[in-house]
Amino acid sequence: MRKNVVIIGLGKIARYHIAALGATPQYVVCGVCDIDPHAVARAECPDVPFYTNYEQLLDTLHPEIAVIATPPAIHYAIALACVERGVHPFVEKPLATTCEEVQRFFDAPLRGHYTPMYHTIYGEDLIWLESHCPLGRIDKVRMELSDPYADASGRIDAAYIGLGGCWLDSAPNALAPLLRLLPEYSLTEIAVSHWRDPQSGQPYASLLSGRAGKTEVEIEVRWDKGMNRKVTFLESDGHHYVLDHSGQAVWRDGEELFAYKEENRLTRQYSNLYRLYPERVPTEAMEKQMNDIIYKYI
Repeated sequence: MRKNVVIIGLGKIARYHIAALGATPQYVVCGVCDIDPHAVARAECPDVPFYTNYEQLLDTLHPEIAVIATPPAIHYAIALACVERGVHPFVEKPLATTCEEVQRFFDAPLRGHYTPMYHTIYGEDLIWLESHCPLGRIDKVRMELSDPYADASGRIDAAYIGLGGCWLDSAPNALAPLLRLLPEYSLTEIAVSHWRDPQSGQPYASLLSGRAGKTEVEIEVRWDKGMNRKVTFLESDGHHYVLDHSGQAVWRDGEELFAYKEENRLTRQYSNLYRLYPERVPTEAMEKQMNDIIYKYI
């Protein structure tokens, strides 16, 4: 039986959720919501009921699932409203904007009753690597994530201020696949540096270094390079691997082993999330470790 899904928040990312749900037969979008009647993704669902009040949406349509794709500052309130009505919320990253807010997701009544969405762990590149080319000892991991949300001087575009800065927005998509690659280790010896926009105070560039057991770890997040590029470099068993998350490709020692070119990266990642659910959802221990790092060094 198909599950009825509503989408709350119709910004740019909602377009990919709508496309992914449309390509996944076990779900049907039965309603959408945004406080702005002219929200950019509303046009992607012209034939479903539109609401400007999420409580009215939930009380009227009684869906099984709600996709929460709003700015993170209101994630908790919406997720709580869903759980109180017996609706399962799928919550976009990051879960919240502060340490205090995120802790509430791990306490009753939300604990165990929501699904976090970290789309990078559903990429074809990582799925292929895990199933076709399992790694042995990993000596080093370096992840580079860039989005074109700030200019070369580090001034963040006003349209992206609601994301809370590059660290809050992108660290979840770096740490989630890292904890799949190194699930038995906790990060230690962590150091995080931020370079901040002088106007908003939000970071436009962040760098984490640390260790996971004997594995050296680096994560660099940038909004000031004028490009959208996500890539992971791995040194394992004498080989150099490149996971091109943007191109959904895997390279080893300069040779392309795998490439998926049939569908847009984000659409495919979300399609896999919905298609494979509940597989690959981070365990509570993994998610707590990840969020402890994110909010401790915010």
